[in-house]
Amino acid sequence: MIYDKINEFDYNLIKIMNEVIVSGSLSRAAEKLELSVSAVSLSINKLQRFLAVELFIRTAQGMKPTQIALDIHESFSHAMCIIDDVVHKAKNQEKTVSSVKVMCSDLIESFYFQRLHQQDDLQETLLAFTNSTIFNHDECVRNLLQSGNDIVLSNFALHHHSITSVEIDSVDDFVVVCSSGSLLASQPAFTLSHYYTLPHAVYCHSEGQTMKLVSVNNRHIQNEKTNMRKVIYNSSSMNGIIAAVERSDMIAIFPRKVAEYFIEKRHSKLVTFTLPDDIHHETLKTYANFVTRTTKVRGVNNIISSLKAVETCS
Repeated sequence: MIYDKINEFDYNLIKIMNEVIVSGSLSRAAEKLELSVSAVSLSINKLQRFLAVELFIRTAQGMKPTQIALDIHESFSHAMCIIDDVVHKAKNQEKTVSSVKVMCSDLIESFYFQRLHQQDDLQETLLAFTNSTIFNHDECVRNLLQSGNDIVLSNFALHHHSITSVEIDSVDDFVVVCSSGSLLASQPAFTLSHYYTLPHAVYCHSEGQTMKLVSVNNRHIQNEKTNMRKVIYNSSSMNGIIAAVERSDMIAIFPRKVAEYFIEKRHSKLVTFTLPDDIHHETLKTYANFVTRTTKVRGVNNIISSLKAVETCS
């Protein structure tokens, strides 16, 4: 009986309701659908009777959709995106490449994704990257939900009912890097004295981020002075930071595996030192965030599984 009722349902009513929500009024929806206003109104009333719920509330500003109407609108829009995607693939069967728009920091693009390409992973995925220098939680959510990005990679999970976050990596091993031609490179070890006297190049994709990640715990240093290092170069570009360190006496703090990758694979002229016990760097996590009901599920899952696989093997 339930099946018969659903089978008899006119899904054009959903299409009309959806257009009223998008257009904001009966008259604009009628014009867009090339129907009369009365026909649109009758369709809305018919849908409300069928569902036995109220879908719109009349206000001074026009027809305001109820939460149920908005939920139906979201499901309808998602279903149409899936149908459009299937139709597009059917018309372009010879093109098997999945296009995915990725938003991430320069570090993530330069380190994580470059290694995937070198291992010939993601051959069936066309990646389009966008970078951001302001990487707070709310902006990441907006960039994922409103800016057409399919994946946002960040150092924190996004908390939103429409978003799924998957941990890709967790790094707790950090080193100091300096130019292979610097005076420090010939020293047997890196000390706390070096940390405070040498100039720093700091990679950061959000203001004050790195300052909060590094801390010094030494009873001989006053608390207010523990983070007073000499920072003379800030950049959200990994290549910029590395070039600055290579050509000067500046130092920088990198994850060990990132430093080793740039030295071994990119032939960067750097030397690494283990951090002194007094200097602590917080664990740095990487998350892949995506819209739970994404229409790019194949491409998104391919990227996430490839990233997790390469980190497991590293």
